[in-house]
Amino acid sequence: MACTVHFAPESKDETHLEKLVTAFEREKTQLRVWYDLGREKGKRTAVVRFGHDAAFSLLSAYVLTGDTRDPETGLPFAVALRLAAQDLKAFYFEAAAARPGESPPTSAVFKRWFWEDTAAGFVLRAIKEKCLKEADKSLRMTGGLLLAPLEQV
Repeated sequence: MACTVHFAPESKDETHLEKLVTAFEREKTQLRVWYDLGREKGKRTAVVRFGHDAAFSLLSAYVLTGDTRDPETGLPFAVALRLAAQDLKAFYFEAAAARPGESPPTSAVFKRWFWEDTAAGFVLRAIKEKCLKEADKSLRMTGGLLLAPLEQV
């Protein structure tokens, strides 16, 4: 499975994380067409707690600034972070499954594509690393066990 997202040249003034979040935002925008197509056909989604924009915002804010406020749910931040990551992965899978002329990816194909080829996979790994350095025990546990497969460092 190839990533159909094409990244524009990077700005020289952005940090590595800013470039990553810019790519993440662009990727979300491009995949949104397929996600919406899948929703029109299937009339359902596994995206549960966060709309895709809210999940992207929460994840992007945390990776860039360490902001642990969750204005949307009122949940403890570690829980909101985990749920946003789950909804993000559901959004990506449903977008990939809705590609015209393609069958839904197998679990192994999706896993490889998501973690190795998408900005979202790189953002979740960056969040995992950030969580592991937090003083908050629940964030350390979330980063260590709940955001990404253990082999994704």
